[in-house]
Amino acid sequence: MKKSNQDDFFAGIEQVDVWAAGNKVKLPIFYRDARAYIALFPASIFALKKLLPDPRFVPAQMVPGIGAIGLACLEYYDTDVGPYNEFAFTIMLNNPNFLQVPGYNLTRQLFQFNFYPYIYHLPVTTEQALRWGIDFSGFPKFLASIDFEETPEQISCELKEQDELICKVAGRKIHTPLSTLMKFFVRLYQYSQPQHTEFKVNARQLGISLNPGTVKLEIGHTHPIALELRRTVLFNRSLMYFYMPSVQFILYGPEKISLPLMNFLFQKGMRIELDQLKKPLRGRKKKEQPSRAHSTPRLHL
Repeated sequence: MKKSNQDDFFAGIEQVDVWAAGNKVKLPIFYRDARAYIALFPASIFALKKLLPDPRFVPAQMVPGIGAIGLACLEYYDTDVGPYNEFAFTIMLNNPNFLQVPGYNLTRQLFQFNFYPYIYHLPVTTEQALRWGIDFSGFPKFLASIDFEETPEQISCELKEQDELICKVAGRKIHTPLSTLMKFFVRLYQYSQPQHTEFKVNARQLGISLNPGTVKLEIGHTHPIALELRRTVLFNRSLMYFYMPSVQFILYGPEKISLPLMNFLFQKGMRIELDQLKKPLRGRKKKEQPSRAHSTPRLHL
């Protein structure tokens, strides 16, 4: 397993200053301190396909006819967009570089700690996190109540919208002997086109469990997402559980700058300081290394 280096995780990654609605944010976004846990649950492959917006997204299969839904509970303490909580509903997709054989593709992803999830719901707890995710990358976000509770043995996350229960995920505080770097090549859908972005993870403390009794899932009865989850998840016991009480993240920008996205950015008043772009170009012509101050243009939204 690849060891993570806590001191070097953010080193060498230059951020671009971006403004929107009077607030400045640096991209890529750094999540310097957080905790998270993720549980995979067995799901009907036919129900998963109905949730996917494009046939180019192919759900991975554990065994023929059974795929996996990932529920991720995230508590961000220190980030470039302020502290907030997040709850991710994901469908595990095939890695396009591996054979699409049931069991094999997802196992290869696990051994490499490189995952391909499609996010189809992403509730958050703050307006700033909401707007950035929707406008810039097409994350399917909405505002919700995401509350964490814990005991010495267990941590739980309850997701509600307007006091209506969507679901509650409770996991044990298992032993965390591991530390590693992970990558989530997140698939999204923006302007009726596939979109993708990279979510890099520095799991400073990591525990993994295959015990189905490690996680309990409670699903609401009336909320539309709860009903959707009931139609999709086959059992409320997990296939796999990742517990990360100490973790860092880097969220990169969208990798596909489509024409609609470019049009949106210009409508919002994006402008690039061309003088900042010219100086590095002149430096290259003279075979000189551009200064750090000039190597990253500023974007204004």
